[in-house]
Amino acid sequence: MRAAARLAKVAGTALAEDDLSLAQYRVLVFLDVGDRPASQVAQLLDVTPPTVTSLVDGLAQRGLVTRKADPADRRRVICSLTAAGRRALLRGDALVAERLGRLLDRLSPDEAEQAVTALSALNRAMESALEDRFGRPDGDRRP
Repeated sequence: MRAAARLAKVAGTALAEDDLSLAQYRVLVFLDVGDRPASQVAQLLDVTPPTVTSLVDGLAQRGLVTRKADPADRRRVICSLTAAGRRALLRGDALVAERLGRLLDRLSPDEAEQAVTALSALNRAMESALEDRFGRPDGDRRP
């Protein structure tokens, strides 16, 4: 289980090369599938609403995320990923993949394949758990 914490550190270090924190990257990841209320982003990150406001403020100042009032409930703020945000997310993905690749190079080809398969399975399980808890986000872009 320590591997998960260590992988988070590897990812955070890689993302710093593009001036993204792990928390900011996670916001971009959660918004990549569709628009979400800021309150839901806070729940996904397991942080307080003021913390998510600060994170989204920083991303919005960089043009990576937009916020708008929910037309159905003006008190709710909906966060959306911009085209620049999607490009930043893809750069972050590439940086993390490159660092992960360095670690995978230390394994045998069979072990590396098993690790990638296991990570993919865990990602699918996490997506399924999020969908069970929150449903599909507004504007879901998954096929």
